[in-house]
Parts: sequence; C-alpha cells; structure tokens
Amino acid sequence: MQIYLNDKPFEFDGRYVQDLIDTLQKESNGVAVAIDQNIIPRSAWETTDLLASCRVFIFESIAGG
Repeated sequence: MQIYLNDKPFEFDGRYVQDLIDTLQKESNGVAVAIDQNIIPRSAWETTDLLASCRVFIFESIAGG
C-alpha cells in the first residue's frame, strides 16, 4: 500500500506502526510518530494500523548545543 511518509509517497508492505519503524531500521528511542496529525504513543505502535494514503510523520530528537 502507499502511505505518505514525511510528506513523500512511500510504498509499505507492513500493517502496524512498529512494522514501519522496523522497515526503516529506526531506533525507537528518541522517535515520535504521528498519523494524520495525531501522535501515536509508543505503547500503541504494535497495534496501530497504517491505512492506505495515511500521512505519517516521524520525528527524531536531535542533540545539539
């Protein structure tokens, strides 16, 4: 299915938010996920479905000074 990941079309074969994180090989620490402008708690990543055409944003914390 096609979703929009950070405003770009992205072909995705998984089902859940956690599947997307795994596909992208992202560490879950310091990462936040929003679907259609709703933040998804990390505790719900394994049960939150991604639907075709949904808009997913992944935010990563960046250390700096």
